[in-house]
Amino acid sequence: MINLQGYPRRKEQVIAQKASADFLLFNMDDGKYYSLNEVGCRIWELCDGSHSTEQIIDTLAQEYDEAKEVLAEDVVEFLERFRNDKLIVELAQSEPSVASHPTR
Repeated sequence: MINLQGYPRRKEQVIAQKASADFLLFNMDDGKYYSLNEVGCRIWELCDGSHSTEQIIDTLAQEYDEAKEVLAEDVVEFLERFRNDKLIVELAQSEPSVASHPTR
């Protein structure tokens, strides 16, 4: 099960591309395609290794004006599917963000 305190991160072998109304993912390892709707696309964007699952749920609750309790189960299920399909890995802690280390 996905840990609410875990930090999902997209795998490098997955290519993402916007296509008309959908967002497409292509896993180069197994050749599978995935089509995401707007919310799925936003979850994918937030899987950058710097947001915990709980933070992703909080962000979506604010952006879509929905109760966290309503979103939590769906987001966890979505992330579990991503992990099972080897599209993401779950990190124990946040990765250092490029934004947190500005260059001078």
